Amino acid sequence: MALTYFCSEEIAEKSWMIKNVGGSTPAICYLVEGKDYALLIDSIIGIGNLKAYCETLTKKPIRVVNTHAHSDHIGGNFHFDHCFLHHRDIRFFYDCVGLKKEKVFEFAKNVVPEEFREQMVLDDNFTDWDPIRIFPLYDGDEFDLGDRIIEVVYVGGHTAGSIALIDHKTRICYAGDCCNGNTLLEFSNSLPIVAYLKNLLHLKEHQAEFDKMYGGHEIFDASILDEAIETVAKVVAGTDDKYEVTGMMGTPVFYAAAKKKGEYARADGKRFNMSYVPSQVYGPTETKQVFNVEVLFPEED
Repeated sequence: MALTYFCSEEIAEKSWMIKNVGGSTPAICYLVEGKDYALLIDSIIGIGNLKAYCETLTKKPIRVVNTHAHSDHIGGNFHFDHCFLHHRDIRFFYDCVGLKKEKVFEFAKNVVPEEFREQMVLDDNFTDWDPIRIFPLYDGDEFDLGDRIIEVVYVGGHTAGSIALIDHKTRICYAGDCCNGNTLLEFSNSLPIVAYLKNLLHLKEHQAEFDKMYGGHEIFDASILDEAIETVAKVVAGTDDKYEVTGMMGTPVFYAAAKKKGEYARADGKRFNMSYVPSQVYGPTETKQVFNVEVLFPEED
């Protein structure tokens, strides 16, 4: 029997939440079907042929959009021939290009549940991460699926090109990693915190248009956005908890809100939290792309 890499749940009319089975990865993606075509929102990490799986859920042609360019949200793109991505994340997308399927398979064997490992084979569930067509997105763009409109809202912060996608038919905001219980702003391509606050306030202008925020790792009601704005404003003002931990890159970072000892949750019981580097609170904010030699001719590994 062929190994099944995915499971799904219908969360609204013709709208599915898709995960890797067995908790192989913590990321989530979503498939939304319209009258004319279906939209795949993010694509997890590339364990399994997501295109083939989505074709078991819908017979409509599928287009792929990414909320941002981190590898745990774009890995399934490479079974397709294209994606839509905010223009400020396109350069970072190409940092992931070039990975061979053997490396993806090796990674998969290290993260899938132990009972799956002996069943895994290097077949068409894995593919090379070769270049694909990328169509740039901008704030206010819309995907017209024929009987529903999905609107692009720019929420740069976690990455420079992070977006949310609002399905006006189901009142769902597909939020990627722009606002959750562990929003990471500690990366080299994260925006300054003051810019992130501005972009959260822009999303706030749309808050009346959605009830739920289905994110790339967690699900919340729309009120988490208010917690986010409150918390990020404290960081900008310098009145946050400055809870120091070791970040994902192995260097010290602050969390805006203190956590319960040894736990993920905030000590005060609220849900939104974020990591950041103190030097990145106020800037600099890059509002343009600079094509210097380091960008155009990166050193080969």
